[in-house]
Amino acid sequence: MLKTISKATAQNWHRLHTCGEGRLTARANKTWSTRRVVASGYVSSDKAQRLLAAVSHIGEPLPDVMFSLCCLQLQHYGLLHLTHVEESLKSFAEKYKLLALTVDDDLWEEEDDLLGYVYQSLLTEGERNRTGQYYTRQEVAGEMLADVFVSDGETLLDPCCGSGAFLLAVQTDDPRRLYGADIDPVAVMLTVTNLLVKYRHTAFVPHVFCMDFIGGSRFSTEKACLPSSFDYIYTNPPWGADKEGRYAGGYDMVKSKERASMFMVQSLSKLKKGGVLHFLLPLSLLTIKTHQDIRRYILHHAAIEKIVHYDGRFDGVFTGFFSLQLRAKAASCPYRYAIQHAAGSSEGILMADALTTGDIPFESFSDVDQMIVKKMEGMRHDTLSHSQWALGIVTGNNKEKVKREPTEGMEPVYAGKEVEAFTLKGETSFIRFAPDSFQQCAKEALYRSTEKLIYRFIAKYPVVAYDNRQRLCLNSANVLIPDVDGMSVKSVAVLLNSSLYRYYYSLKFSDIKVLKGNLQQLPFPQLTAEQDRLLSALVDDILMNGINTHQQAAVDDAVYDLFHINDEERSYINSILARYSERKRS
Repeated sequence: MLKTISKATAQNWHRLHTCGEGRLTARANKTWSTRRVVASGYVSSDKAQRLLAAVSHIGEPLPDVMFSLCCLQLQHYGLLHLTHVEESLKSFAEKYKLLALTVDDDLWEEEDDLLGYVYQSLLTEGERNRTGQYYTRQEVAGEMLADVFVSDGETLLDPCCGSGAFLLAVQTDDPRRLYGADIDPVAVMLTVTNLLVKYRHTAFVPHVFCMDFIGGSRFSTEKACLPSSFDYIYTNPPWGADKEGRYAGGYDMVKSKERASMFMVQSLSKLKKGGVLHFLLPLSLLTIKTHQDIRRYILHHAAIEKIVHYDGRFDGVFTGFFSLQLRAKAASCPYRYAIQHAAGSSEGILMADALTTGDIPFESFSDVDQMIVKKMEGMRHDTLSHSQWALGIVTGNNKEKVKREPTEGMEPVYAGKEVEAFTLKGETSFIRFAPDSFQQCAKEALYRSTEKLIYRFIAKYPVVAYDNRQRLCLNSANVLIPDVDGMSVKSVAVLLNSSLYRYYYSLKFSDIKVLKGNLQQLPFPQLTAEQDRLLSALVDDILMNGINTHQQAAVDDAVYDLFHINDEERSYINSILARYSERKRS
């Protein structure tokens, strides 16, 4: 029997077109979204688009469509009826139906994973979100494996292989040294087909198994097919928490329940001494406090060799990503590792306290960067860690509840785009404050605080507005009520809106969201009463006259002076921020 739900929840389910089990199916909840996202970032060739167009309207089960495409590709290369190929496809032929598909024979090309492209593009957004099926771009897999040759006696594993990007990218003269696994049988079928095509002059049955690499005992038979350890483990694991508790109890060290972290733990246990592990991961694993668990685990069980930043994102995924290369060996702190990014290469330094803190520096710091950071952190007197915080209102239906013109009982409400440095843009949206009708709402006292800051949620660095009129905000803008020793709310606003703090935040945190956990790490200096008064006066002037270039310069100079930032360092900071602005415009 379903438990009783609130009227507001029932309304949301109805509005979002839930299925009979009460699961959200609209895009507001991606887990059950039926929307499709074409994997244009994975493959973008004309042939790929033509192949997708040829099968996208077939009203047959997707696994049958993909099995039929696999057979067509193997037939194109004259492989379909070879003994080892028939053996490789036997389990799939028993499970899936061969459809009478017709596609142009000239569409098949070995360079691109056309099968993976079509499969990703035909999966619903909900299915991809639930299973973490966001396949690695072939050029990224190629870069990660550029220096790897799996030679005699060595083995390589991809424990969540998708359609086989890593297994196809690795160099070897014997494909029997390659092993793959995936929980999705269709993905396993695609990998098997891709390997058979790539190594079509070798008679072999690919070592690719349908199994849950981090799962329980019911997969023991499949796991028996894998060697006990590997020289290389390369993969892009599923991202996201194990919300269903499927792996509860198996990974007690992963308090976050993050599946990617569980794959990391299991893979490190399967890596030979001196072996190499290289994972593609969401940036949040390096930046968010929640993931300190896996960072500490990594530092206790392996040595970091390389961190690589990548531009762009996966189709349908909001977060950025990086790759982490580890070697299974003990490493005493401090030690150095390589950091690579679009602008070049540099060194990261793991400090002596990293085993305790779980901090893994991943940005490339120049000598000037290090000097500025040392000055700021050396003057740390307090932080925002004991301040009050509140999320903006989630109405559940902005179209119905947020209006452009006010009626009786309505008041202004502000979104993130209306938050500017120190001030909020003019009143353009209105709402009736009725917490019981909202999907999410903080305590009213936090919104009605006599003084507070409202900051943009989606931003490269903090942009905060001062508010003493008890105004409301939507979920793209959040509330901060600072509690910093010896510092007024207005003075906190000055520091957060300064070029120095924008630079520091951008340097330390690569998120495109301004997160509470990141803000709590910012260093705040001790102010004299006179310094606090002067900073507050700057805010009063801005609130009265509006922000302009002269006033922003006054804000920047005041904060630079607090931290003894010299002219050379100021010019450097301005050049870095100008570069960020240029990237945003491009």
